[in-house]
Amino acid sequence: MIVRGVCAPKFEELKDLFQKYLNDKTEIGANFSIIKNQEILVNIYGGEKNNKEPWDETTIVNTFSLSKGIYASCIASLIERKEINLDKRVSYYWPEFSYNKKDIKVKDILSHQSGIYRFKTKITNEDLLDFDKIIDILENQEPDHKPGEKTFYHAKTHGYLVENLIRKITNLSLKKFFKKNLSSLYNLNFNFGFEEQDFKNVCDLVETKRESLETTKEITAFNNPKHEASFYNSRKWRLGGVASMGGHGSSLSIAKLYDLLANDLKCDNKKIISRQNFRDILNQSNFRIDETLKLPIKWTYSGFILRGGWMFGKNKEAFGHNGWGGCLGFGDPVKGIGIAYVTKKINPSMSADTRAVNLIKKTYEIFDRN
Repeated sequence: MIVRGVCAPKFEELKDLFQKYLNDKTEIGANFSIIKNQEILVNIYGGEKNNKEPWDETTIVNTFSLSKGIYASCIASLIERKEINLDKRVSYYWPEFSYNKKDIKVKDILSHQSGIYRFKTKITNEDLLDFDKIIDILENQEPDHKPGEKTFYHAKTHGYLVENLIRKITNLSLKKFFKKNLSSLYNLNFNFGFEEQDFKNVCDLVETKRESLETTKEITAFNNPKHEASFYNSRKWRLGGVASMGGHGSSLSIAKLYDLLANDLKCDNKKIISRQNFRDILNQSNFRIDETLKLPIKWTYSGFILRGGWMFGKNKEAFGHNGWGGCLGFGDPVKGIGIAYVTKKINPSMSADTRAVNLIKKTYEIFDRN
């Protein structure tokens, strides 16, 4: 399996490292991209998509919670248009949400401080595809704590809460809003729910041995329902467009989006959000131990994670989101770059994926030398 794609000469070491992953089976199919000021510095891919069919520049893959960073960009767009106010109560936009939850603000949901971080009733993977059923459950569910009091990663509930806010404000599903306001405008190969033509490009996931999760109230944010790679490879899942964990895309499109945000760029004379507004929302954050993840996480009130460790490079201003299995994407305003990594081979660990982290470390080594 040979690494293919675009790689500027000074980044050849990244291509060598990626090739090593393929040679020693650390990776069986993946894509890594770096974009700076809309210039593609790196877009390398290799391995197989499905049934020994080679990965190519059109291949897309389920990115799991990386999707949260993509729809955070939708929130940024609404902030720019003054259609959403992070300090308003959720019930201002979504009146049915007021039951037992009238004090929860938009920023509490986006920064994982709402107290609605898990499903308290038993949920199946099939249930996740019934948007109205899930919204009814969440509207009637009592929070686990007062808003802003604690931080619990909303692994699966988050996307439903955010998407329903978008629906209430715009009368559009996340799939339609993202397509109209981001993917079509900026030519992004990313979706929240397939069109028929997407099926020929999608990569099936392969799951390695799963990390066992202790049965605690906190961890039900992840395992109710349990992750099932076979279900995520199904046609109905791909059509479903589950926001929290069902976005599919290429690393090139993810890096492109983060490059636009990090560099305050226009595309066809349009911006997602102005530099000042974006700085403002990144500066509004909470930093404490996330009681689901058991890690110190800096969540912005707009839904991005701020840099912590090498997962998002070396600069504290970096912002982004990672996902179960190893995918990640981020923007670094200091270096002026967008970076993304997506993979076929699911890493079941809850910690940062070393495949991506090593590529990112090497990227910054190269930048620092040149």
